[in-house]
Amino acid sequence: MRFLVTAGNTRERIDRVRDWGNLFTGNTGFAIAKALAELGEVDLLTSNQNHLEELKRLHAAPHAIVGRHFTSHADLRAGITERMSREKYDAVFMTAAVADYAPVGAFHVIDRTVLNDGRQQWIVEDVSAGKVKSSYPQVAFLGAQTEKLVDLFRGEFGYAGLLVKFKLEVDVTIEQLLEIAGKSRIASGADYIVANTLEMVQGDRPGAYLIGLAGHEWITRDQLPAKVAGLIGRSIPPSAPMLFHS
Repeated sequence: MRFLVTAGNTRERIDRVRDWGNLFTGNTGFAIAKALAELGEVDLLTSNQNHLEELKRLHAAPHAIVGRHFTSHADLRAGITERMSREKYDAVFMTAAVADYAPVGAFHVIDRTVLNDGRQQWIVEDVSAGKVKSSYPQVAFLGAQTEKLVDLFRGEFGYAGLLVKFKLEVDVTIEQLLEIAGKSRIASGADYIVANTLEMVQGDRPGAYLIGLAGHEWITRDQLPAKVAGLIGRSIPPSAPMLFHS
């Protein structure tokens, strides 16, 4: 068997010396890759250089984990596209925290006016450069929406195997999280989605909800790699009933 796992975050250039990204390390994705190596070969796309260094010392797994580094959304897309064009995967696990927006311009904010309806009217000057000057009192960076990479599998790549999507939300209730994640799973054609909130990541009982066609199950962080890898076997096929936990 062969699996594809993405892990870590994407970072997008604001100028030649600055970027924006997110705080996620990809350690959960790396742990899933190691659990999957008990079952088959793993191709790991990661932004975390520590993962690649650890792979050089990792000899205990029955099967190989082949790692490749990425930095940006474009890097990750190219890596996924290249692998999907030459490999046949039994399962894909999109754990990477991919930027929803990429910078397309830097602007000096000259004036901001709040209108009667609450909207704002800005007067700005385009100051995009190889290095945006630090002399402006206020700057704003314009972001353009990026392509949803997880959606490429059922679309452009025509992939029909097991697809597991990952999603994080902030400042929502459990009920809202389950509703948002359920719709997100369907929108991407994923068999399962692993969803949590930032509070669930940083809290004293970290974990996530595993959501499939038949329901959802709460899984603690330390149990998550084995549980997700277990989706490959017959213990939790997509059509099987799942436990419900609040």
